[in-house]
Amino acid sequence: GPPVSVVDVRAAGRVGGARFGELVHAVLATAALSGERAEFEAAADVQARILGAPDDERDAAVDVALRVSAHPLLRRAAAADARGEARRECPVTFRTPDGGVLEGVVDLAFLDEGRWTVIDFKTDRELSQAGLEQYSRQVALYAVAIAQATGQQAEAVRLRV
Repeated sequence: GPPVSVVDVRAAGRVGGARFGELVHAVLATAALSGERAEFEAAADVQARILGAPDDERDAAVDVALRVSAHPLLRRAAAADARGEARRECPVTFRTPDGGVLEGVVDLAFLDEGRWTVIDFKTDRELSQAGLEQYSRQVALYAVAIAQATGQQAEAVRLRV
């Protein structure tokens, strides 16, 4: 597959754990890409209740989402979303050369100047459990699937949150 860029937007000394990772993913998946604090707070309130996360995790998830949304890559994604050219939590299916089928869900993909950028959000806990290489392969295959489906180039980015 194509090379995978790694973008690190982590902050030192933050909350961690499996539930926190789920909470961050859920906030990034459901809040508007506009990057407004109120949008992230509203999404975090709902998702924290669903996951049974305490207030400190909810507040930390808002901070992470704000930091992620401020990254230039996410600003490009927000602009694409405003144009109707972004997809979030989008299922993909890909037939491998040996005839197998890969299915997955893309966290975020957006079209900018005729090229797709495919982003996979990963927390440290997810990366430590499965390893950097597995998730890099996964997002690279998502990019291949999107390129094949659209006939446009696609690049893969793993965003460490």
